[in-house]
Amino acid sequence: MIFFIVLFILLLLFIVLLFSTVHVSFLYSHQGDDDFLRLKVSVWKFISYSFAVPEVKVNTSEKKIEVKEKSKGTTGAKRKKTKITVQTIKENYKKYSRLLVQVTGFYRILRRFLKKVKISEVRWDSRFGLGDAASTAVASGAIWALKGNVLGILSHFVSLKGVPSIQVIPVYQGTLTQTRLSCMISFKIGHAIVVMLQMLKHWRKISSSKNKKSKKYIAGGTSHV
Repeated sequence: MIFFIVLFILLLLFIVLLFSTVHVSFLYSHQGDDDFLRLKVSVWKFISYSFAVPEVKVNTSEKKIEVKEKSKGTTGAKRKKTKITVQTIKENYKKYSRLLVQVTGFYRILRRFLKKVKISEVRWDSRFGLGDAASTAVASGAIWALKGNVLGILSHFVSLKGVPSIQVIPVYQGTLTQTRLSCMISFKIGHAIVVMLQMLKHWRKISSSKNKKSKKYIAGGTSHV
């Protein structure tokens, strides 16, 4: 009897989890040479995890990018320093390139998932100056158009809720580049689980196909000996 009660409770919790929503608070700011990125993931309003990149340094002499990460969750705050070299970029590029080529239907699966993703509270503010009033005025119109195109393309992939707040403030005196982009991203955990299962199914299908080709090749090779 106790076993069935525990099983029922676990099943109920799993169903609740499937219909639960993950909220991701996104914030990116750029001012001169300083960049800041923060992601805060929360579920049920009391389970949250924050990830921040408060400092990015480019080391031209050693050809690497130093990224200082700071994360904060239920277990406390953690600090991590990562060095990104040209070699690591090449290795990661090759790794993910092979993954994208091998996973058949990856784009189709991802596109279906993105249609269920909701983005709201979009706010994109920019202040810039080129040191020349005429050039700044022309560039201001180009930035307005660029932001509109980016949000238009984004609306084709995700569900964009509400009216985005866009602001471009030209600074006619002096050179300045500042931008701040923030939004709220939300999706159901059940949708994410379905996507992972679909990708796993495709991965197994590809692995099975590769194994069959390998066995066929080996069999064909030995038959000629």
